[in-house]
Amino acid sequence: MRTDRILAFLEAIRDNNNRPYFQQHKKEYETAKADFEEIIDYLIGEMRAADPTLEPMVAKDCTYRFYRDTRFSEDKSPYKRHFGAFIAPHGARRSLLSGYYVHLQPGNSMIATGVYCLDKPVLKRVRDIIVNFYDEWKGVAEAPELVKVFGKVTCMNGLKRAPMGYPIDCEGIEYLKMKDYMVSKSFTDKEVLEENFVDKVLSECKVSIPWNTYVNEIMSE
Repeated sequence: MRTDRILAFLEAIRDNNNRPYFQQHKKEYETAKADFEEIIDYLIGEMRAADPTLEPMVAKDCTYRFYRDTRFSEDKSPYKRHFGAFIAPHGARRSLLSGYYVHLQPGNSMIATGVYCLDKPVLKRVRDIIVNFYDEWKGVAEAPELVKVFGKVTCMNGLKRAPMGYPIDCEGIEYLKMKDYMVSKSFTDKEVLEENFVDKVLSECKVSIPWNTYVNEIMSE
């Protein structure tokens, strides 16, 4: 599984993000895309053996389009600067549940597990769990093995104060302020190029299975 060809192509498109260059180097794109899909197919097979909530799927179900939708963006670059895939139950990349996100990008590669952009009823359900079953929540969200690999649960969007209707002095106040719930792990380019990189990703995704399962149980209630 050639991560070197993936990073090389992405570095080139980062510096030459235009259609003429892409058309001249479309073969490199197709090779890098095939390399990435090979990685995702491998991860799907191994993760399905470890996480029974994952249905049969293939890389094409999980990978995101490389072509950008520029209609409402000030950035008119036609192509993304990364390859991304979301291995998740009930819809793969279209799933609203928690899953395993893989992102390869020069200088910004990562994996992540969790949920974001929660609608109000689901966010309220999560917050109610935090308030009423905080010890259970904390036991999963702050499990030593999870924290060792990913660090603490973080959010992309949050509040400065406790949400309306919730106590400001409860133990889980920092979690109540969150509007999404993620754990993530970054990788240097050097790590991505290591021979055992994909197996390392697999091992660390497996660490997040209890967290992933717990979040999805809450969302599916």
